[in-house]
Amino acid sequence: MPARTASDSLVLGTWGLAGRGDLPRDRSYGEVSEDVAHETMDRAWGAGLRHIDTAPGYGAGEGLRRVGRWQRSRGLSWRVAAKPGRPLTERGPVSDLSLPGLVAEVEHGAELTGHPTCILVKDPCSRSYTDGSLAEALCSLENRFPGTTIGVASHLPEALAEFAENYRQPGTRIAQIELNAVNHRVACPAAARLAAGGWEVWAMQPLAYGFLARPDFAPTPGTDWRAGLPAEAQRAMRAAARSFVRGVASAREPGHLLEEGAIPPAAWAIAFCLSVPSVTRTVIGPKNAAQLEDALLALDLVSDPDVAERMRAWATGAPSDGVGAQR
Repeated sequence: MPARTASDSLVLGTWGLAGRGDLPRDRSYGEVSEDVAHETMDRAWGAGLRHIDTAPGYGAGEGLRRVGRWQRSRGLSWRVAAKPGRPLTERGPVSDLSLPGLVAEVEHGAELTGHPTCILVKDPCSRSYTDGSLAEALCSLENRFPGTTIGVASHLPEALAEFAENYRQPGTRIAQIELNAVNHRVACPAAARLAAGGWEVWAMQPLAYGFLARPDFAPTPGTDWRAGLPAEAQRAMRAAARSFVRGVASAREPGHLLEEGAIPPAAWAIAFCLSVPSVTRTVIGPKNAAQLEDALLALDLVSDPDVAERMRAWATGAPSDGVGAQR
């Protein structure tokens, strides 16, 4: 199998680079300066990344503006994945699958970053998968933007997989699903179903620099939206993260590299996604260039056939020594 490269395997997510914008502090991922965001984009471009993931709600639009200013100042253009369908209101983000709403978000983003390479309907509500509204939105977008790849970005991988099996329209589509070492028992089978149906699967990895990178991670109330997650959910993610750290410690010989600090947990978390057979690209969310290095290290990890096989065993539930035995 040829070595994975940053260009064909990674998508730079902008939720961590958008800064706070006009968002209340407790609805953002924290403060990130534009200089740091642009430095991270510079490093990503230099490493070969060409795809970037955007949404109007990231930083209340500041993420899009930062991408646009970076492109103009460097004379370069990303392959933009635009994610409309979840506009911000005074009450927070809401689902809007109406064609006028979707088109308005896409066209506003295009004014800042150029026409997107793909359009992914962002976080459609659960009922839309079965009541026809998501199918109607996809068909409408395909008619409105011919030649642009259309898809869905979802935190409900099982619902999207079932939807895809019933949505039998010709053409290439992208399914961006949350997939990580916390939800892999649900997300990995869903990814396989989506890929079998002809969808290109992107694994969205929002936990790599938070709960999975720091098993004792406790978001600060008032400064990080994750602090608003139910206490039970936070405990479950910390427990899963501790299990993940124990498991990947034996993924390469000699063992226990994580305890020795040789490879950061974030790199293993991203390597996990890269090792899933049905995943084409992994969407990462670094907040600085140093965190981006973890994703590049993950590519090195999965270039080791033994490590990649152990990670795949965990992802798919197949028997294996090392990681697979630590589930």
